[in-house]
Amino acid sequence: MNSLPPKGLIAVLVTPLDGEGNIDKESLKSLINYTINHVHGFLTGASFTGEGFLLDSERKLKLIRSAMEIVRGRTVLLLGITGNSSEETAENILQVERMRKELNYQGALFLFDCPLWYHSNRGLCDHYQKLGELTELGFILYNNPYLIAMLKKHLKRRNLRTNIVKRLSGNTQIVGLKHSGEAHRSLNYLRAVRERRGFVFYDGHEPNFLNSPAAGGVVAAGANILPKDWREVVSSSLNPHDPEKEDPDYCRHLWEIGQKLKVFFGAYSFNPPAIIKTALRYMGIIRSSRVVEGTAPVKEVEERRIRHLITEYGLIKEVA
Repeated sequence: MNSLPPKGLIAVLVTPLDGEGNIDKESLKSLINYTINHVHGFLTGASFTGEGFLLDSERKLKLIRSAMEIVRGRTVLLLGITGNSSEETAENILQVERMRKELNYQGALFLFDCPLWYHSNRGLCDHYQKLGELTELGFILYNNPYLIAMLKKHLKRRNLRTNIVKRLSGNTQIVGLKHSGEAHRSLNYLRAVRERRGFVFYDGHEPNFLNSPAAGGVVAAGANILPKDWREVVSSSLNPHDPEKEDPDYCRHLWEIGQKLKVFFGAYSFNPPAIIKTALRYMGIIRSSRVVEGTAPVKEVEERRIRHLITEYGLIKEVA
C-alpha cells in the first residue's frame, strides 16, 4: 500500500482542547470542515504547531482517531506517531493499525515521524526496517533542528545527516520528508533523494516556501487561519506554466496574497499553537484557545496583534 503522498498544501492542524485539557472533537470537526476544501491533506498529532510532541499517548491516539472519524477519507491524513522511545513509536503504529481495522478506514494515510526526537542518526535504516514490519503504510520523515534543540541534549545531532537521508531513501516505504530548517540543508536533502522517483519533499518553513517554493509543497500552520489564500499561492507555485501568470493583474493579486500570508506568519511565528488557537477562537471555529501543558500561553501583545489582523482582513466583523 505504498502509494505516493500528495503534493501541495498540507495543513498542520492545531489541537483543540476543552476546559479540562481533553481533545475537543467538536472543535476539531469545525476546524477540519473550515479548511478541508482548500488543502491537499492534513497533518495531525505531530509538529510544534500541533503540540503533538507534548501530548501523552492517550490524547495523541484519541486525536488521531477523531481526525480519521471526521475526515472519513475525504483527504489525505498524515498521522504523527512519534513517541518518546522506539518502543512507544512502534506501539503508536500498532494502535493506528488497530484503528484502521476498527473503522474500516479506506482513505489515504501516511505515518509522520520525527526520528531524532527519540533516536540518533546511527541505526536509523535498521530502525525503519523494523517499523515497516508493523504496517504497510508509508512513512514521511520530519527534520526540525529547532524542535530537537528543545530536548537540550547538547551532544545530540539536531539534523538528519544527508548521507543517512540518502540511505533512507532506498527504503521504498519511506515516501517523503518535511524539513523545517536552513535552506541550504534543503538543497542537500534534495540532492540526496534525487534518484528516488516519487519521493516528496515538503518545506516546513512558510517564508522559505513563499520566497522559493519547494516542488513538493508546504506544510503550513497558517492554513488553519487562511486556507483559501494558502491554497491559491501553493497551486500557483506548483503550476509554473499556468497561462494566468501572464496576466499582470493576476501576478499582482498573488503578490498581495503572499504579503498577507507573511504578515500573518509574523504575528503567530513566536508561538504558533497559542496564537493560532486564539485567532480561531475569535473567528468562532474552535471553542477554546487552551494549550497543551508545556506550551506557553498567548501573551497580551500577541493576542492584540492577531485580533487586529483577523479584524482588518475581514475574518470577523468585530471583536468585543
